[in-house]
Amino acid sequence: MLQASTTSSISGRTIIDRVGDALAALECTRVWVRGAGRHVLLGLDTEEPFARLTALGGGSYGLAFHGGVAEKWELLLVDDLPAVVEHALIGANALRRGLDS
Repeated sequence: MLQASTTSSISGRTIIDRVGDALAALECTRVWVRGAGRHVLLGLDTEEPFARLTALGGGSYGLAFHGGVAEKWELLLVDDLPAVVEHALIGANALRRGLDS
């Protein structure tokens, strides 16, 4: 089933809650999480968002980064939520265990 909203929940937890849990598990405290329609945006501190996560259904999530020639969101990875969050942080050089608090 496609989860078309950030307010969709599994076991009472929203996608935003579960992304926050994944960030906490990776010990990343500098990243903010916000809902944007059917997407979840990730950003560093007060900067613009660097990644966009989208629920695709069946436990799969898409990871897109902003950029390229057209300066638009480009889908780069489809995986489960923890892997997509970790790859988003790696792509933004935001995964520095023990150094970001």
